[in-house]
Amino acid sequence: MWREQVERISRIREKRNRKLNLPANESELARFRKSVVEKFGEDVLPEQYYEFLQTVNGIEFNGLRIYGIDLIYLESKPINQVDSFFDANETWESIKDEDELIFFGDSDIAWYCYNATNKSFVELDKPSGELMETFSDFGNMLESAFSVALD
Repeated sequence: MWREQVERISRIREKRNRKLNLPANESELARFRKSVVEKFGEDVLPEQYYEFLQTVNGIEFNGLRIYGIDLIYLESKPINQVDSFFDANETWESIKDEDELIFFGDSDIAWYCYNATNKSFVELDKPSGELMETFSDFGNMLESAFSVALD
C-alpha cells in the first residue's frame, strides 16, 4: 500500500514539475547498512525501511519527512534535500527519555519511530513525546504517515 501512496505523491509532485528522489542503489545501501551496524552493534533497521529506500531515498511531502540515507553514503546528490537518517536521529536524541528510539520520520505534529525497548513501531506526539499509536510493522507505520500527508 505504501508503494501506491509514494506513486500518488510522485504524480502530485510531477504536476508541479517536481520529482521525487531516486532510489538508493546497492552500494549506497551497503555503506549505509555497515554504518548502522557500527552505530547500533547490529542491523536494527527493518527490511521494509531498506525497501522504502530502494523505492525513494527519502521523501518530504505536505509536512511529512521520511528520512533518507545520509549524504556521505551517496554517490550523487539527491534531487531533493531531505533530512537524513543519522542526522535526524542525532537531532532527536534528547527525546528518547527512558526508551531507546530510532527515528524514521517526522511531521509537524508527530515522530515516526521504532521503540527498541518495547520492540514496536510507534507514532509519538510532537513535542510531548506521548504515544499516539502503535503499529505492527514499519510498513503499516509508513502507510499511516502517508495517509495523513495525503489527506
